[in-house]
Amino acid sequence: MRFIKHNKITCIYFFIHCIIVSLLCSAYLNEFVSPKSFPYFGLAALVFPVLFILHSLCTFIWMIKKEMVFIPFLLLTILLLFPVKKYIHFGGGKTSQIQDLKLDNKFKVLTYNIRYANGSKDLRALEDFIIKQDVDIAFFQEIYTRQWRSKETFLADRYNAVFDLVGISSKYPIINKQKIILPDNGYACLADIQKGQNIIRCISIYLEPMFLNKSIFKIKKVDEAKDKTKIVTEKLTVGFKKHEVQIDLLSKYIKDSPYPVIVCGDFNSVPLSFEYFALKENLVDVFEISGRGLGMTFYDYFYPIRIDYIFTSKDFIPQDSFVNKEAAFSDHYPVSAVLQLKKINLSSE
Repeated sequence: MRFIKHNKITCIYFFIHCIIVSLLCSAYLNEFVSPKSFPYFGLAALVFPVLFILHSLCTFIWMIKKEMVFIPFLLLTILLLFPVKKYIHFGGGKTSQIQDLKLDNKFKVLTYNIRYANGSKDLRALEDFIIKQDVDIAFFQEIYTRQWRSKETFLADRYNAVFDLVGISSKYPIINKQKIILPDNGYACLADIQKGQNIIRCISIYLEPMFLNKSIFKIKKVDEAKDKTKIVTEKLTVGFKKHEVQIDLLSKYIKDSPYPVIVCGDFNSVPLSFEYFALKENLVDVFEISGRGLGMTFYDYFYPIRIDYIFTSKDFIPQDSFVNKEAAFSDHYPVSAVLQLKKINLSSE
């Protein structure tokens, strides 16, 4: 076994593998480099799963060829397995601990971009789904506020906070609700929810969409590829920069909260992106801790990605989290979680 065979083809292959590894590692720079400074690291985060698969295949080929260079590449593969939990969990959640949600201050949370659920039939079916799932606190994005104001109000038997395209629906009383004003096409709201002696601050977020459509990915001629790649790259990088501004405003409501915080929504951003790291600061990604199965929530473009999240402050213990693919009311799937509040937060008088 040798470190590497010195011939032209092997050297080119080694060079290509090094480029793949460099792109993989560059995704981690999103934690330190803002989109305003350099937005292109966000693209590396977007294709991280593909890069990881390519890197793993390249490493396997080095092993087959009995080249010693596979050792550092294999070690890197093992290190890169840790972020894989942001995308997929092979084991189940702590299901043995969630048999009775009424015990130990446990409750169920769901976040769902419902994509407007235009038809009344779909809206009623969605309402039945929420009731059947026995969701304590539900976070919605891309809603019509009129769906909560019509004669047949959506989830009328619950406490609701609805502003523009985002909303929060709760079994428990909402003692304070507020629209969070974001620039451009970002939307957010908060609701302080009284659960027994506890007050929980809930924030529903819908960050700037990228305004992509399926037609832009249909390339009939080779000449189209360059132009469409440029358009997609520009839309994404502009979106990344707008996200940064919106997150700066949202961070204030998260950091200044006097109560335990749950942050949910459609971030229009993937794991390892700047948005992911920035919003997750001092928070916990529930799926990363207690998820089961695939974490991908958006499948509409034939490239499944995870863009819908449940984050909490460290006052909560994540018990279980999964993407519920039984719901088919949108181009997104909802994310469910069971949370347990660690300590009692006495309500202020």
